[in-house]
Amino acid sequence: MSVTPVLLSSEIPSSSPIIDLVVVEAGGVPLVVCVAGRDDAAWTWDPQRDLWQKRPMTYAFAHDPLAAGYPDAENELNSLAAAVSGGRVLLAAGGHEQGSALWDLESGELLRGAMYGEPYVGSIATVKGEGPQRFVTGTDAGVEVWGLSAEEPPVELPDSDIHGICTVATAQINGRSLVVAGGSDVGVWDLARDGQLASFYPDDGSIEAVAVSQIADRPIVVAADPGQVYVWGLSEDEGDEPICDPLVGHEGGVSALDTAMVGDRSLAVTGGADATVRIWDLAEGVGVGAPLTGHRGGVAAVRTTMLSGREVALSAGLDGVIRVWDLAALVS
Repeated sequence: MSVTPVLLSSEIPSSSPIIDLVVVEAGGVPLVVCVAGRDDAAWTWDPQRDLWQKRPMTYAFAHDPLAAGYPDAENELNSLAAAVSGGRVLLAAGGHEQGSALWDLESGELLRGAMYGEPYVGSIATVKGEGPQRFVTGTDAGVEVWGLSAEEPPVELPDSDIHGICTVATAQINGRSLVVAGGSDVGVWDLARDGQLASFYPDDGSIEAVAVSQIADRPIVVAADPGQVYVWGLSEDEGDEPICDPLVGHEGGVSALDTAMVGDRSLAVTGGADATVRIWDLAEGVGVGAPLTGHRGGVAAVRTTMLSGREVALSAGLDGVIRVWDLAALVS
């Protein structure tokens, strides 16, 4: 038995596939920011008013003297992160053939440009925690943490030369600002420490999505390869074996995931090439309820957030539609 969306759904006006999305609070209102295939701009969606707006972005290499030789070049945006600083929404993004750059979302002004020859972006995320706003970028050259000023060079995390990094995620767990990256294997860093916190090795060496969460006070890493979802513990006395059997259920591979706490339940929400969204109880190591259906094509992005006082999951993908799922209702 399938379950249909219980809250909202909305299609991007360009009808392009949605590649990635994030949620940021702007002026006390949640705003969804998307990048979509075939579009060189970002899109925003106000879920309270069901209002879409295209956000053109200055070419990422505009500050590089070499950009003059490519007057018709456009942005290639495949992964993005967002933050609020000084009342402005800042968009950090990059692509498979473009380095990371930073824009003012409202004006499209390029605040920190990319340079030719820099590593291309596999994934980008906003660092969680106190202090100045920072971002983390995963590339084939490693994992870098960088701030808003173009005068400050990025800082490469130690032992971060993971092959084929295509996913990074961050979280603040028990006061610790954690970063996880996935590719051929999984690496975890505590930004207050000098070295790598942990590393894990999936069965087939091809991680598609990662997240950091906790079960009670126990920090964990959740990672998906094309066929299954792993859960590893991060406590100092734990080894590198998963804490439960891999979670399986998607047909055709897991392409996106995020985590959420609903009450005292630690959940993962995954999206797959089979056009379904699934919910998992991480403490029990089991699926929750039936697959969530409605997408017409693979799910490329899943994000959990609060909306109207409820914990929800947003999913999007090849059909260009964002669907909002009420997690509390689905797991009760």
